[in-house]
Amino acid sequence: MSNKGVINRPFKFGERDRREFIVQDSEVSLVAINDSNGNPIFLGRAKAGEPLSDNKWQIRKITYDDAQGVTRVEWAVNDEGAASTDYEFIWNLVSAPLTITGITQAATAVVTVSSIGTLQNGDQIVISGVDGMTEVNFDGSNIYTVAGIAGSTFQLQGINSTGFGAYVSGGEVTYGDVLEYTYA
Repeated sequence: MSNKGVINRPFKFGERDRREFIVQDSEVSLVAINDSNGNPIFLGRAKAGEPLSDNKWQIRKITYDDAQGVTRVEWAVNDEGAASTDYEFIWNLVSAPLTITGITQAATAVVTVSSIGTLQNGDQIVISGVDGMTEVNFDGSNIYTVAGIAGSTFQLQGINSTGFGAYVSGGEVTYGDVLEYTYA
């Protein structure tokens, strides 16, 4: 029996006929936000060539354990309040992450960035790549809410960083619609 002419498709059918990603090829567009270990934590896919601004994306949030194994995959919730695997979301991120230049050890953590960009109070953000105060780096669940923007600083609402390691260097802030979605 010959496999000549067989086309390797990028999806297979998994449990309950949910399509599972196998390989990337020209049939699929992928966008990801990775954690500091390189793991994709928000993964979006659509038909090849779909603009990021069209609500034709399937987005999921992936959580990892300490050994970098996947512990949970959550799908964005649609307008009916149900976790959806349909292609109905917008993958909207700010064009470039904000560069962190400092984070305080304080009763309310204050982050300093090189430029505040379009960040607004109430936005939800992910922090990654921070050296020293690694507790703020995204671990699959810690999405922060921005408060108290003043110049090039903002607060991490409700975050007491007095017990965190001292900020040493690095880090960036990523934000946009993909972080604002509710996942289930």
